[in-house]
Amino acid sequence: MTQPQPCEGVVPTLPVDYGAAVETELAELARQLAGLDLDGRADARWWALRLLEDEPVARELVAAAPGGSAVVAEAAAAAERIRVASGVPAALVLADRRYDWAHEVATACLRREIVPRSSTDRLDEVLTNRWLGVPIFLGLMWLTFTLVVEVADPFIGWIEELTEGPLARLAGAAIGAVGLGDTWVEAALVDGLLAGIGAVLVFLPVLTLLYLALGVLEDSGYMARAAFLLDRVMAPIGLSGKSFLPLLLGFGCNVPGGYATRVLDQRRDRIITGLLLPFVSCAARLPVYVLLATIFFTQASGTIVFAMYLLSIAAVLVLGAVLDRVVLRGERSSSFILELPAYRRPGPRVLGRYVGLRVGAFIKEAGPVILAGAVGVWLLLSIPVGGNGSFTDTDLDDSAFAATSRVVAPTLAPAGLGSWEVTGTLLTGMVAKEIMVASFWQVFDVEPPEEPEETPRLREDLAEVGAGFLVATRDAALAVPAMVGLEFRGEEADDDISGLAAPVRAGLSDSSGGHAGVAALALMVFVLLYVPCFATIGALRQELGGRWALVSVALSLSIAWIAATLVFQTGRLLAILLGGG
Repeated sequence: MTQPQPCEGVVPTLPVDYGAAVETELAELARQLAGLDLDGRADARWWALRLLEDEPVARELVAAAPGGSAVVAEAAAAAERIRVASGVPAALVLADRRYDWAHEVATACLRREIVPRSSTDRLDEVLTNRWLGVPIFLGLMWLTFTLVVEVADPFIGWIEELTEGPLARLAGAAIGAVGLGDTWVEAALVDGLLAGIGAVLVFLPVLTLLYLALGVLEDSGYMARAAFLLDRVMAPIGLSGKSFLPLLLGFGCNVPGGYATRVLDQRRDRIITGLLLPFVSCAARLPVYVLLATIFFTQASGTIVFAMYLLSIAAVLVLGAVLDRVVLRGERSSSFILELPAYRRPGPRVLGRYVGLRVGAFIKEAGPVILAGAVGVWLLLSIPVGGNGSFTDTDLDDSAFAATSRVVAPTLAPAGLGSWEVTGTLLTGMVAKEIMVASFWQVFDVEPPEEPEETPRLREDLAEVGAGFLVATRDAALAVPAMVGLEFRGEEADDDISGLAAPVRAGLSDSSGGHAGVAALALMVFVLLYVPCFATIGALRQELGGRWALVSVALSLSIAWIAATLVFQTGRLLAILLGGG
């Protein structure tokens, strides 16, 4: 670090010595200029220097004076002689000598001292290291997502049990108390509105923890380093390192990834990143992959699921390159300038405000979209078609939901998915991928075991709510040591899918002409690439605008259909050639 000190060396004086050759020319020009009627506030040497530098204003003022034109011509000749002698223009010779003079003054008057390196510099030697920086970042991201998923999962289960159990019973009892029990009003409020509210609430644990982690990384100063490290990775698709964060968040949940696009400075980057986000495989798709892979690819289920994530990454890179070069090629930014702030300890108040604002924005903007979607699905399930049943009391096969699915089903026939059961499940997945597994149980007429209904009692229900929250809190706390192999709770049994496997195989076999395995693979690809959920659409609408949100829906549906069709048709052809099914 350089600090000002009293001058101890020999300090060069003014005027600046430009060397013998230049000083000779200056002296002659100054003598000629002294005889001219010029501004008395500047001496002749100053005017001579300006003429040798060919300064336009000085040249015009001198030329305007009586006899000045000859002096200007002489100055031009002098500048040419200096250029020939030195090999560079006279103006550069003068500038170079001035810098030398300034350096001599600095050398005489400044003293350099070595001061201890800051903690930020020492941390950056490791965290932004060319070889260690990216692995450390990926490790931190893995830790972040693992913590978010493991800690949020118990609270998600508690919210689902809360809305489907105590709240549903209490709402039913309250409606029954006013004489509307067992009517369409009860069904609308409990199965439609309350279920929609539950679909919104289950996002809150994940969003809260994700935004908390994001706030810690951002407020500490590390997020700027992450953008710096990954700038080179994102360059081939025309994005900067900042775009990597929303896409990475998308692997946990596309919704916070959509809101994270606001950290991008340029609108072009926000649009491209937002359009790519639906192709990032969120955690909600994972249960669908696992279900289908377990049923159809038992021995290679893990490989199939891993392949879905590789396909997701490939889709982002390929589509990103296309969008960069075709859709928004004229607006590509040429550079990425980033200031790296000093590291600091995140403030609790700042983090609280950061998380509160973003979670509140989700509830305000995306919440109504999810709620409307859930109520819409309930309406379709409740409306009878063909004269069978009555409103809220009709068989699934005779519902408007089934009728709507049958209308859409032919469009998926080229992908081997042309049955209304599969199409209906995909339609519910547009509300939220989390409900697709439950939809499989419904549309294939497989009823999971039901618990006996109990008469709702306020005290017991409130006790159940409190006890459930305490259990969720305990499980969330125990999830942290479980990440490093320290298990303090027993493993819960996985859901039994044996009763679902046979009808799903039969259903896909019928829709695919006997190629159920290939159709299942096409279905997984379609689930990966089509519209993530209404919540993501709501987030993109808020961040990018309604037009780009519609573009995202159309783009994801088109690419999903093309990819699923290619997978099925190619797989079917190979199966025929190899003599398989």
